[in-house]
Amino acid sequence: MSRMENEFADYDSANIWVEIYQRLKNEASLRTLDQKLTVIEARKPENRSKNRYRDVSPYDHSRIVLGKVNDDYINASLIEVPDAGRKYILTQGPLAHTTSHFWLMVWEQNTKAVIMLNRTVEKGTLKCHQYWPLGSDAGYEDEMYFDDVNLKVTLTSEEDTMHYTLRYLSLENANTNERREILHFQYTTWPDFGVPSSPTAFLTFLSNVRLTGVLDADVGPPVIHCSAGIGRSGTFCLVDSSLVLIEKQRDLDAVDIKMMLMEMRSFRMGLIQTPDQLRFSYLAIIEGGRRVLAATSSNSTLESCLVNGDLPNDQTDSPPTPPIRTTSISPSRPPPPLPPKERTYTPEPFDIDDFDDDFDDLDDFIQDDDGEDEKDDLLPDNNPTVEKEQESAYVLRKRIRDERKQNTQEKIKQMKDRQQKSEVWKKRRTYLKPICIGLSLLVGGLLLYRYYYQ
Repeated sequence: MSRMENEFADYDSANIWVEIYQRLKNEASLRTLDQKLTVIEARKPENRSKNRYRDVSPYDHSRIVLGKVNDDYINASLIEVPDAGRKYILTQGPLAHTTSHFWLMVWEQNTKAVIMLNRTVEKGTLKCHQYWPLGSDAGYEDEMYFDDVNLKVTLTSEEDTMHYTLRYLSLENANTNERREILHFQYTTWPDFGVPSSPTAFLTFLSNVRLTGVLDADVGPPVIHCSAGIGRSGTFCLVDSSLVLIEKQRDLDAVDIKMMLMEMRSFRMGLIQTPDQLRFSYLAIIEGGRRVLAATSSNSTLESCLVNGDLPNDQTDSPPTPPIRTTSISPSRPPPPLPPKERTYTPEPFDIDDFDDDFDDLDDFIQDDDGEDEKDDLLPDNNPTVEKEQESAYVLRKRIRDERKQNTQEKIKQMKDRQQKSEVWKKRRTYLKPICIGLSLLVGGLLLYRYYYQ
């Protein structure tokens, strides 16, 4: 077995992925402090509303700078892996008011593909604005116009597969009448804070992206995003770059996964968000690396091996391929704990001191398309279990809201009753006051009469 496979087996048998991940996070944070990486532009007051999450900011040294607008800020980072000859632009899912800048970035960077690793709504929460046209076949428009940057996006065709959707978009510059074809890959079965159903499905997706040439060095870097642009997006870049190095050096141990991840984190904070995502990266790199080496030895194409899993017959003496699903190599050990169901970002240590006091509002923590908090009544996932949980939670929240509304109405009614009684009493007082005065004068007159004449 290779060093990487032994490392994976050791971590898996000891069930220490959480410890390994936390140690890697701490080391990456220390490296960030040593390198004195700053996020000044992202923390400027005028740019805060352009960040979907307050603790995910692009570093100043690697942020994408927009060129044809007065405001050059966008929450996007250029990730460079020189040894693999790869460049990626990692960004957050666009907000409603940042969508035009998103497409301007695609145009200026000469990007050939947008790789989307999330759905617009996940677990009842809006994760990304609908930034491309849905098309007339779905009952919507085929075009979207962005007048502030003079760009138009048109949906020309769409292909659906089991795990992803491929869209062909046309991006047109109204100033120059130049038109470019943009491929839009959307991986639809990768859960937030989770991992794909199997390395095989993900490697097939990665191979099909590679076949189009959009990851090559002779074109602009692809724009890759999920919701925050760090978890699923970081996993994609780590696996792809690692497989490129393995292919170049024809050695599964050509990659130090943890070191590569720490290097990539110096370009964008927080890449790979959970221990499960780190474990999945190992699985995908090991399985994909074995197929890369098999393709090299059998003169097969790399993409064929990644897609079909073809291995030559003379590879029977090699160690077994890691399991294709997120189960352990050791059948007796249970899988690691599932990632948390709700999104809660843990800021890097160097971020904490940089937060301003006026970030305390929840509106600054999670911003959706209209700058508001996450809403309770958004569409549920297609997963029946999730739908049931969402429905139960919705019913509970609705009952609580109804009870609060009823209590409020009762309090308002009581206040009105008290006010009405008070007004009645005031009215009675207006009648009683002259009567009391008259009686007082009468009694006083009688007393005086008795005093003087008796």
